[in-house]
Amino acid sequence: MKDILLKPGTPYFNYVEVEVCDYPGGTGAEPRKRMTITVDYGEFDVNQLKKQGMDFTQVMDYYRDWIYNQVKYRLLDDWQATAGLDETLAIVEEHIKGFFE
Repeated sequence: MKDILLKPGTPYFNYVEVEVCDYPGGTGAEPRKRMTITVDYGEFDVNQLKKQGMDFTQVMDYYRDWIYNQVKYRLLDDWQATAGLDETLAIVEEHIKGFFE
């Protein structure tokens, strides 16, 4: 299992780009950027999930799983976040909570 650092960039109204870094020299060493993923959370994207019957909690779970699966697919390995996952999900939550009021 790899240790991964997620670095969310500047959030926009419908997406945030997240740098995905690993630690080739161990978690005490400098992280190395491996890729960037784009997390789309626009109204259209969220409405597609709501049409599937998802509530707010299920949508947040969807985003957590989606991020995990995107990184796992590209790294070809299971991973755990050393930092950044909660910050990334907080950005998503802040932008989508208005769609559920």
